[in-house]
Amino acid sequence: MEKVCEEKLEEIVVLLNDPDETVMIEEVKEKLEKILALVNNPEKIEMEKKENKEKLEKVVALVNNAMANPDIELEYCIPDVSGDPYMHLKYAANGTHIMEQKLPIKHRYLNKTPEDIANLITFYIEQFIEEIDSVEHGAQ
Repeated sequence: MEKVCEEKLEEIVVLLNDPDETVMIEEVKEKLEKILALVNNPEKIEMEKKENKEKLEKVVALVNNAMANPDIELEYCIPDVSGDPYMHLKYAANGTHIMEQKLPIKHRYLNKTPEDIANLITFYIEQFIEEIDSVEHGAQ
């Protein structure tokens, strides 16, 4: 439980240090109240893990539907213990060699809908493919 509380506090620190986010005092207060609720009710941690796993299974299905490319292979890792889930992307550039990237799904993204998370991951995959293709074929 200590690890989960530490991760939740790190979320607050990241939020406060993100220059692209406008942080409201109420938002920080709400997050701190959730941490205190977890400390007082450890069963809630297990419920949250189950909910996140179900959400990520939906994300996996959405990404699979969106990314129908034979040159792309996606492996999903949804840890049962602590740590961020991630997708391991393999892209066969020109069918000659495999380029790989690990796409972490940060804990703060888990507050979003499965559709939003899937769109974000799909965007990262498309960016990765574009970068590899531009290097393979020269900048155009």
